[in-house]
Amino acid sequence: MNLRVVVAALCLLALLPGAAYAQEGESIGGAVVYDYEPSTRLGDDIFGTLVADMENDHPGRCSHGGPVCLQYADGVIATFYANTSDHNTDGWTEYALSVDGGKTWDKYNKLGYSYEVYQSDPRERAWVEEGLVTSKGTAVLFVTHFTDDKRTENGLVKSYDHGATWTAYEPLDLGVVGYPCAVAVSGDTNYLLLDSNAGPHVLFASTDDGATWQKRSTLPLDNDKWYGAMCLGADGRLIAGAYTQKDEGHFHYCISADGGTTWSEQKAAVVDKAIRDPELAYVGGRYYLHGRSGHHGSGAHRFVLYASENGEKWSEGIVISGDTRSPDGYSHNCVVRKGDGPPELMVLYSIIYEGRDTNEYVFFVRPGDEGNESSVTAVER
Repeated sequence: MNLRVVVAALCLLALLPGAAYAQEGESIGGAVVYDYEPSTRLGDDIFGTLVADMENDHPGRCSHGGPVCLQYADGVIATFYANTSDHNTDGWTEYALSVDGGKTWDKYNKLGYSYEVYQSDPRERAWVEEGLVTSKGTAVLFVTHFTDDKRTENGLVKSYDHGATWTAYEPLDLGVVGYPCAVAVSGDTNYLLLDSNAGPHVLFASTDDGATWQKRSTLPLDNDKWYGAMCLGADGRLIAGAYTQKDEGHFHYCISADGGTTWSEQKAAVVDKAIRDPELAYVGGRYYLHGRSGHHGSGAHRFVLYASENGEKWSEGIVISGDTRSPDGYSHNCVVRKGDGPPELMVLYSIIYEGRDTNEYVFFVRPGDEGNESSVTAVER
């Protein structure tokens, strides 16, 4: 049976009594954070809607490799994550699909190329580490090849039919092998930020629907910065930043006003609950920053969300998940549209269920009016 037919049938079941629903909550401070799981509460160890329940469906497996989420041009939302043993020791990339705005999910679909690489040699892995949808509707997944624990090659696969089929794998000759850590789309220009592993963060761009990629600039982030983040913000500005273990109380960033050709000097923004594995987004006139609340000290390892009017001064952090175990909280985000409603932010992230094994969850941020306070205090919807 066609996968889309199966997904649609599952979503019809969601309309029946007892199906998952979103709890309504008053918008406070300009944004509402919500999920579709009535039993979860913001700030508890677990908050979010399950998209990969490894604990019950694949015990002993880990989901946090990647992760990546996007919305295809036909409105279907996709989340990509690794199905591995332990802390990304082996495995492949899987994906879950939602055709009803994130209420219900068709889970555990293997990405063909990734699974084939692992089947041919378990020491070899090919995992999705970034993804975007171009202005023409082409889905591009950036795939990294690993031999044992070392990145050996970057490449991509593309879909012209909203994820129904994928092209053959294409190696990317970027002049450097690294971690595809962030993407952005501005009209016909598609951006890829690469963390070159203990080296500089390098920006590449494609203006031909992802067919070819050229280096645009080297960012002024120190070489000890890693876990890169980037988003396209107000007035077409690019904001990019990264993490350093030496200073978890600041988000280190730079700004480009000319499409990533030149950048401001590196700056440091205070984040009151720290940040590790940062991710950036811009939606509804505001910037959002999320990740782990640091790796050291009191309050570490929780999952936090910050908001900002300008992408430089951040609000007091909101604890999304209060779980303090490690390592989890690897995350990604995408801007989604649900029917005719305004755009919202969907965040995909991992929470430990045992040892170092993780499940994967999503939650949503619904922006309020642009005139509201920028210090976003979120409540469950």
